Amino acid sequence: MNRIKEVRKKKGLSLQQVADAVGVGNNTISRYETGKREPKLETWQALANFFDVTVPYLQGIDDKPNTGYSKDYIYKQLDDAYKEPYTKDYEVEPPFTNPVLSAKEEIEKYCEQNKISIPKDTDLDFWKTNFNFIFKDKSVNRLLTTKDRYSNDDIKEIIINAIYWYGLSPETKRALNLMKHNS
Repeated sequence: MNRIKEVRKKKGLSLQQVADAVGVGNNTISRYETGKREPKLETWQALANFFDVTVPYLQGIDDKPNTGYSKDYIYKQLDDAYKEPYTKDYEVEPPFTNPVLSAKEEIEKYCEQNKISIPKDTDLDFWKTNFNFIFKDKSVNRLLTTKDRYSNDDIKEIIINAIYWYGLSPETKRALNLMKHNS
């Protein structure tokens, strides 16, 4: 059972106050509390943000109220980054010339290299099946246990950086490590 009602009561909030904060009706919040209706992922995150707890804690999955993001939430950010055109500008030094990292381009490049067909309508199952490697990246993996709060754009940047670095050839990785080590 989820902890929506427990957390709401502990904070001394009414159904209406919670409903107003997340933009749904108070009857909807009541149904969430009783388990008669399941919030969408975005609503879970809005509730978690409002209560200052994690989604897994609110869902009753995790006993720690303020640590980490769920894998589903991270995959949802990846899906959003692919669908919304998400880009990040960087200051780069030679030999690199592209100061913009595009989520869509990096994902498509990775899929092309690995002969993965991207469906017209991606869903969380697609990302879980084909992009679970992102959790090998220390920065992405840290999101699972962090006590820090990140913006969605920060999470997307971390994920896309992981995909970018994972997709580099071994020779390029060695050259970059040498450059970093020598500077």
